[in-house]
Amino acid sequence: MLDRIGIQDRRGVASGLLAILCYGVTPVFIRYFVDYLDPWTVNGMRYFFGALFWLPLVLAARGGGAVWRAALIPSAINLVGQVGWGVSPYFISAPMMGFVYRLSFLFTVVLGFVFIQEERRLAREPAFLAGAAICLIGVALMFWERMGGSAQNSLAALAIVLATNFLFGAYAVSVRRYMAGYSVRLSFGIISLYTSVGLLVLMALFGRVSDLAKLDMRLWALLVVSALIGIAFAHVLYYRSIHGLGAIVSTGLLMASPFVTAVASAAFLREKMTALQLGGGLSLVLGGLLLVAARASLERRALATAALEPDELAP
Repeated sequence: MLDRIGIQDRRGVASGLLAILCYGVTPVFIRYFVDYLDPWTVNGMRYFFGALFWLPLVLAARGGGAVWRAALIPSAINLVGQVGWGVSPYFISAPMMGFVYRLSFLFTVVLGFVFIQEERRLAREPAFLAGAAICLIGVALMFWERMGGSAQNSLAALAIVLATNFLFGAYAVSVRRYMAGYSVRLSFGIISLYTSVGLLVLMALFGRVSDLAKLDMRLWALLVVSALIGIAFAHVLYYRSIHGLGAIVSTGLLMASPFVTAVASAAFLREKMTALQLGGGLSLVLGGLLLVAARASLERRALATAALEPDELAP
């Protein structure tokens, strides 16, 4: 399939797969901090290190004020979404979080259909619809056995879950809409700076910052590595995937990250995968491939149409 698509799409596929890996292993790192830091502090410090990594590039770039203005809306959406993600563990169980976070894909589909013309055509592709359905089934299978917990079903929890998923879907679409034409590294460098400033302020207001002094060198190293893998690298790879494949396909591919998380947990935390989880993970991979196939099919038809236009216009 990959030999039928262009270089831009190939890079998008490669970036998407690497983003899946980065996002998938990140929860294994974060688990170590549950007993040491609160969510506000973890969010603030990880985004701080992620932004710090790309700061030299941002300072050296000569993008002018336009790129900084373009990044305002994606940054604002990302900041509020990260707040919702950080607060949600206080309202719902961890298994429920893993499931509902992937529902942002549905909001990406809806928002992409409304705001991005290319995504409207993609959303009508039979392969895309099949891939989306298989991805959703895969996520359900992955977490079905873990959904029996006592998740709070209050209206507040429901509102936070829906709002956070909406914001993550809007974030994916806003990156495609506002950051097109800018370097993916510069785009995320600026967005991470905006977001980290906001999260650091919230950390100072609501977090237990004094707990940072209790961390040993091993935990500091894990904090930095998790920031580089889960934020600095993962987000840039995700941006490149969005530019190459579109927001809908990129977000759909990320539905495979719970499978990566399950494999990493089995390898490093001695957590075993069940047959149902394995089946769900394989379904996610199949669904992601169908999403890529839908994009490739759409691109091939667009190229064929463009090639016919000169002949049609000839006298």
